[in-house]
Amino acid sequence: MDFAVRLLGLPLLTLFVLIALGMWIGSLRVKGISLGSAGVLFVAMLTGLLRDSLPAAWLARSPGALRIPGSLTDLGLVLFVYGVGLHAGPRFFSMFRERGKAFVVVGFVATGVAALVTVALALALGLKPALAAGMFTGALTNMPGLAAVRDLISTLAPNQLGTASASYGIAYPFSIISAVVFVQLMPALLRVSPEQAASEAAEGNAGGRAPLERRHFRVTNPNCDGATIAQFAATGISEAALSRVQHDGQVLAARPETVLHLGDVVRAVGTPEDMRRLATALGHEEEDVFAEGLGGIASEDVVVSRDRAIGRSIGALEPGGRYGVVVTRVRREGIELAPASRLVLEPADVLRVVGHSDDVEAFCEAVGRQERRLEETSLIPFAAGIALGAAVGAIPVPLPGGLQLRLGMGGGAFIVALLLGHTGRIGPMRLYVPNAAKMLARDLGLVVFLAGAGIEAGEQAMSVLRQVGPQVVLAAAVVTLSAIASSVLLMHRVFRWNMLATAGALSAVMTNPPALAAANGLADSDAPAIAFATLYPVSTIAKILLAQGVFLALNLLR
Repeated sequence: MDFAVRLLGLPLLTLFVLIALGMWIGSLRVKGISLGSAGVLFVAMLTGLLRDSLPAAWLARSPGALRIPGSLTDLGLVLFVYGVGLHAGPRFFSMFRERGKAFVVVGFVATGVAALVTVALALALGLKPALAAGMFTGALTNMPGLAAVRDLISTLAPNQLGTASASYGIAYPFSIISAVVFVQLMPALLRVSPEQAASEAAEGNAGGRAPLERRHFRVTNPNCDGATIAQFAATGISEAALSRVQHDGQVLAARPETVLHLGDVVRAVGTPEDMRRLATALGHEEEDVFAEGLGGIASEDVVVSRDRAIGRSIGALEPGGRYGVVVTRVRREGIELAPASRLVLEPADVLRVVGHSDDVEAFCEAVGRQERRLEETSLIPFAAGIALGAAVGAIPVPLPGGLQLRLGMGGGAFIVALLLGHTGRIGPMRLYVPNAAKMLARDLGLVVFLAGAGIEAGEQAMSVLRQVGPQVVLAAAVVTLSAIASSVLLMHRVFRWNMLATAGALSAVMTNPPALAAANGLADSDAPAIAFATLYPVSTIAKILLAQGVFLALNLLR
């Protein structure tokens, strides 16, 4: 008996049993639909409900039985949002520049619709302001919003703090499930296959970049006769990379000093627009007449891993002038980039290099061949970033009427992670986190957070239900569905977003990590994660503001 009591009081044992059992339940599929990581939440809620049935003697001897410390729950939330932010940071700002106004509209309009529905239902059903505000944050699964409301309630109505948290816990389950299910049904509802949506997202490269092409041109322009590759590149006519030249039946590497002659055939890699300009400048397009391997020409893919290359532009490395090679392609996190001389290289970029075998070998040794380093996470800037995020989240922002806005630990860590993912450094310290480490931080943080939040919600749910009855559950469901419907209407029908981007953005509107996991599972594409990360900050700020607005509005209207 004593051994059993001690086991129940071990928080880490409780945590990982809940994670294992919840993920197993979440993996079960019914008609193609599964709960995924949300299974952890519901196992944890059931655990919280069952805690009241433990013998009083057990609880007296082990007050922490079947509980997870709040610090662990906070750590899970921070790791999750930090991992998501680091993953999306490299492309967040370019995407926001492209669709910034649309993201602001979606985030505030969808959240505003849910806030208006909450106020209307609270007035019709006679719900207390604190209960309605907590229900609003639970229906939109937003813990930072609940924290902001609790700060406000502690000042104006401290006796209602427990009510807000409990109503959050009651509204939370339906919101989690409905968003996860809706995301998995989205391909059928919108009549777009995940594969088609992934192909469309890849073509757009999540940032409007055109795909690279390889073409061949015969030099027929007399102005190019006798010009070197360096002289032709200096004209700025095209940013395409010229990799090989066939002259008198011999294949040569396109070194800077290589001379072009009438009748030569040039191989080029670039965007369709670059190809159009080359056709005008060089001559007409030809079929591929190159025989691979002739003339000692080699091509190799090298992974950028040496300090001397990381953070420097391709032009600064002087691949042509110093090594006599041509960089024809750059691949970064699944996206192909034009190898412009101004492009700054990042760790794990993959370069396609063309030239004589010895030259290619020398260049690859200079920029790569240390891939093992890319499996290591630089823990000093990683930890410093989380600490900085916690500090940013604690900064109070004064609002009219004496109110204060705080992003909280999760919101602060997310903002800092986006910036670190974009810049790759904290002062002189360079931050590099392998994709596997980002995914581990994201997935482990998510399930730890769900386990802790689920137990807390389960403990409070029954007391609130006894006070207000099932009407609060129905009201919360209406609020959730109003947010989902308005979000999808705006994103898919008004702004015409890609289906996978819509799924990720909906997860952000609902600040629903399990829904994002479901969106990521639809297809092999990072479009959902990028859309989630881009809209998440806007949506979180909107909920923090509007959750307090719901509480204040109901106090004035009562």
